[in-house]
Amino acid sequence: MEINLKIDEEKNSRYFADLKKASSIAAKNTLNIVAALSRRNYVKNVKDNMILRNTFTTRQIRFTKTESENISTMESKVGATDKADYLRLHEESGRRRSKRGSALAIPQPYARGGSRNRLVTRSFYLKKLKSKKVRGKFKKNFKSKKAMNVARAYVAYREKKILKYSDNLFTVFTFGKTSGRVKFKKRHLYNLSQRSVFIKQRKMLLPAIEQPVKDSQNIYNSQMNKLSRSSQII
Repeated sequence: MEINLKIDEEKNSRYFADLKKASSIAAKNTLNIVAALSRRNYVKNVKDNMILRNTFTTRQIRFTKTESENISTMESKVGATDKADYLRLHEESGRRRSKRGSALAIPQPYARGGSRNRLVTRSFYLKKLKSKKVRGKFKKNFKSKKAMNVARAYVAYREKKILKYSDNLFTVFTFGKTSGRVKFKKRHLYNLSQRSVFIKQRKMLLPAIEQPVKDSQNIYNSQMNKLSRSSQII
C-alpha cells in the first residue's frame, strides 16, 4: 500500500537548511510508525476474530522498519512469519487440509480440559493416544456387535485405554452393572472423520493498516514539527 505525503515547503523552509534531508527523515519515521501501529492493530484483530490458546500466533506477527534514506525506495512491512501461514487462509478463506494427506485430528472440548478455548491436555496428545487404543480380535469372541462393544469398553476402562468408534476417539470413565444391565459412559476426545474443514474469510490485516495509513499525513507533520524543535541541525 502506497503512502503519499505532502510537505509545506513555505512553512518548513524557515526551519531547515536542508529541507530535502529533513523531509526524508520525517518520512522514514512516519513509515516506521505506520508499520508499528498496523502491527498493533493486526494483533488486536487476530485476538478479536480467532480463538488463541497461547501467544504463538501473535508473536509471529511482526513489522520491519525501512532503512532506506531515499523516499522513493522506502518500504516497511507488516505481516506474519511463515510459521503462522495459516493466517493467510483466514484472510482469504478456503479449505484447511492435513499436510500429510490424512484426516484432520480435531480435538473435542474434553480433550482441552472442558473448554474449546484451551490447549489440548498433555495426557490427551494424539501421539500419546495412538499406543493406547484398544486392539484385539474381538469379532471372533462375541456373537453380537453390542457384546463386542461392551467388551471393548470394559478393556478401555480397566486398562485406561482409548476406544475408536467410526473415526472418533473416546475415553471410558465409568463402567458398571445396574439392574442386571451393563452401562458405561465415555467422553469424546477427537473427531478423525474429516479430510478438510472450510475456513471462512476474516479480514484482519487490511483493516489493521487502513487507519494508520489515513493518519500518515498527520504523523508526518508531527515528525517535521518535532525535527524543527530538536537540537539536530539540518
